[in-house]
Amino acid sequence: MFCLLQMPPDPGNIPCPKSAELVPGKLYHQAPEKNISDSFTEQRGDEILILEGIIANGKRLRDAYAVQDLKELFWQAMQDNSILGKLHGQFFVACYNVVSGDFKVFTNSGNTVRLYYYHQRDTIIVSDKIKLIVDILAGKGIQCSVSDLGARMMLSYGYMLEGFTTIKEVRQLPSASCLSYEGGALDESRYFSWNFDVLHQATHKSFRELSQLFTIAVSDAFARDEDYEHLAFLSGGLDSRLVVYAAHKSGYKGFSVLNFSEPGYLDATIAEDIARELKLKLHFFSLEGGEYLYDIKQNLRYHEGQIVLHGAAHLYDALQSLPLEHYGILHSGQVGDIMKGSYLATRGHSPVNLVAAAYSTQLLQSFASELDFVRDKYPNHEAFVFYNRALNGMTNGDLASYQFSHSISAFMEPEFMQYAMNLDPAGRYDSRAYLAWMKYSFPVAARHTWEKTGARASDPFWLVKLKYNAWRGSDKIKRMITGQPNRLNMNPFDYWWQSNGELRRHLNQEFTCLQQAALYLDKDLQADMAQLQASHSLSEKLQAYTLARSVLYLLDGEDKIEVSHD
Repeated sequence: MFCLLQMPPDPGNIPCPKSAELVPGKLYHQAPEKNISDSFTEQRGDEILILEGIIANGKRLRDAYAVQDLKELFWQAMQDNSILGKLHGQFFVACYNVVSGDFKVFTNSGNTVRLYYYHQRDTIIVSDKIKLIVDILAGKGIQCSVSDLGARMMLSYGYMLEGFTTIKEVRQLPSASCLSYEGGALDESRYFSWNFDVLHQATHKSFRELSQLFTIAVSDAFARDEDYEHLAFLSGGLDSRLVVYAAHKSGYKGFSVLNFSEPGYLDATIAEDIARELKLKLHFFSLEGGEYLYDIKQNLRYHEGQIVLHGAAHLYDALQSLPLEHYGILHSGQVGDIMKGSYLATRGHSPVNLVAAAYSTQLLQSFASELDFVRDKYPNHEAFVFYNRALNGMTNGDLASYQFSHSISAFMEPEFMQYAMNLDPAGRYDSRAYLAWMKYSFPVAARHTWEKTGARASDPFWLVKLKYNAWRGSDKIKRMITGQPNRLNMNPFDYWWQSNGELRRHLNQEFTCLQQAALYLDKDLQADMAQLQASHSLSEKLQAYTLARSVLYLLDGEDKIEVSHD
């Protein structure tokens, strides 16, 4: 729990635990308990410095900047903010002057811990919880409302674009950003930006450099597990398996992996094969029938309905089935898509396409003109998708993991990520460079089937594409003939909706909350939410449900879900 306030005297009752109070009525912080953590609070002179989270590459940076410990590194980073852009971890930082009330707060470059803020005239509230900001404002007699644009983002993108929330009065602080208050002025700026220039080609030389950076990133993170056991996610995709193989190659043996899938699907069988080959301990969490969706409302706990509630619900449920007291960091393969070229629209950089990053396009045209300003913020389409779908949507899993432990992906290590981003997009497009890199640097990993294509990653590229088109194409024809929904997925939502009558009845009961949430929406938004809820796609229904639950949790005190400010 974190909260920082700048407001007129007598702010009223602040709903923060007394144990978290660092400066009465001004600054509160209570770091969550984790098996491994770098969190600290330290005061030097008039300034209090807060770090919450964990840093994977702290030792290397301490050596690089010739400082004795992590605290000294962060004090130095307050003078040279560029240091923060080199850190790989899950964290946020705040520095507060107890005399002047001036402050700076920083998100990390991966946006894997969220910060939000309210600013109107002489009142500023910064927190890691939107609900806390809304409750403080309510205590001052200020009622918050739904953001029309934020609501439509949820109904279309399934997540918020940078800076937005579902609440009109509350902004999200974007990735790698600093919110500073000095001399009575509030300013938001980026201390680090990714560079999308083309600097490298997909050659063996580049693959060697990528492998060196990737191996260092994996080793840094695994080394931080200290006396705890290692736990990595493992699926039938490419990213998580490369983390596992790189760790094994670096000398980490016999660790645990977590796989979640429908039983018998490729995501499960491929993970089983890899775990057997490397002699890893496999924890399997069955997603059969979509039963984890029964408790979908509980996912408000980690992102307050700012990302679709079903996005990481399987992960959140699976983690609760594990003996997490034995494990350190949760090692993931998040955001390996840059290397795959998944955020490219063509074999090269292209102008921003606001539609391409959306989960649902039903409503986009109705408010696309309101998003025109977004185009000018990004140099190309890949940058737009990366900053928004990747860092605001796909890091959903990191937010879910943060409720139990710290989550770190080697793909998000700044040096590796930047190098991959600078590879010629013509080479990265359609996973060409990724597959070539894997075959060159991790040939054993490439011998296993890739769930997306049904082909081995080691197959010639033309054969991978042929198998993919044949497999997916024949399934599409079969579904057109039979009218059956798609099952070739770890999360076949529409199949579950059609085949699991009990789940369908339960969710239909849950969907009645849309009527209650409609009281907070204007008529146009009510119609938009109803249109999406009436969709044949369960995922689209759940986008409407997420908006409703977010609105009720944040604005309606009667909603039953309760997320503690502790």
